[in-house]
Amino acid sequence: MLLTILSPATGWASGSDELWKITTMTDMPGMPMPAVTQTVCLPEGAGYKPGKVPHQRRCVVTDLKVSGNNTRWNVHCPGRDPMKGSGEVTRTANSMKGTVKLSSGEIQMTQTISGKRVGTCQEKY
Repeated sequence: MLLTILSPATGWASGSDELWKITTMTDMPGMPMPAVTQTVCLPEGAGYKPGKVPHQRRCVVTDLKVSGNNTRWNVHCPGRDPMKGSGEVTRTANSMKGTVKLSSGEIQMTQTISGKRVGTCQEKY
């Protein structure tokens, strides 16, 4: 079974870093999946950066390009269930939207990312 979610690179910091609530919806034919929502801390004004793919340790993000408020990348996961795909996210001051398309053999998956800035980060203890 193929189940992946490209989570944003996360971290906790203090100061002017931004707190975001990001929801990922996964659409895979024949397999309903619930939305996943995370609250993450992102550097103020920085472009979206894809993080790790859970349960896929050897995935590699390549061709990461940040141009203004738009981020694009490719991802390749070798192994028993190899997977490849690409993503694009556009971030404004208070929102973000994007799409990630992944494939593994004949399985196609589309992830829709939406986010909303909800405040400022506080240091995690």
